Amino acid sequence: MFGIVRLIFCIIALVGCFFLIKKSSVLRKRRWYVICIIIAVMLTILSALIPIENIFVTFSSPESAYGYVNKGEVKLVVNGKKSDFVIGENGDTDIYAIIPKSDDGWKLGMGADTKRIVQKISDGIIIYVYQYRNSDDYYITVLDTNGGESKITDNQNSEFYYLDKFNNTLNKTFYTYFAYVENLNNQYIINVNENSILVMEK
Repeated sequence: MFGIVRLIFCIIALVGCFFLIKKSSVLRKRRWYVICIIIAVMLTILSALIPIENIFVTFSSPESAYGYVNKGEVKLVVNGKKSDFVIGENGDTDIYAIIPKSDDGWKLGMGADTKRIVQKISDGIIIYVYQYRNSDDYYITVLDTNGGESKITDNQNSEFYYLDKFNNTLNKTFYTYFAYVENLNNQYIINVNENSILVMEK
């Protein structure tokens, strides 16, 4: 829907401009047609970076806000304080999105709002930390590339959720764990089975 709205906007803008140019008395109309096309395309690209829908549309759920922008199925929603972390799947591709909250619902989240601030690898365990803008909303993902289930805890008593995916080639099931953490600091530790990992280490 996100792309369709912008395509319709581009077509309407072009039709309106072409009509005005045709009815006007300007010289070199072909040149003005080209200028209009360039401007319409630039405005369409810009509108994809700035969700103008947030001014007048509030979504009833993080899933509906996610679905407006992304294709595929929502697999999991991790609730935060100022936002929610949505994990979707389109074919074999996982799509992560942070959806901001408002007083009466959810708004569109853009890729620029999601910052991956940490990538840590330790003994086959891959940890990512995502932050919503400059807020205190942080989301953790943990994947053990050795396969199989893991026991995941941290020193903030966070609740970890998981999604699993079977790999036919390796004949293994891989689990990815997700959690919301507020106010991360340099002492934040994740325990994966018997392995303690200092995540925010500089």
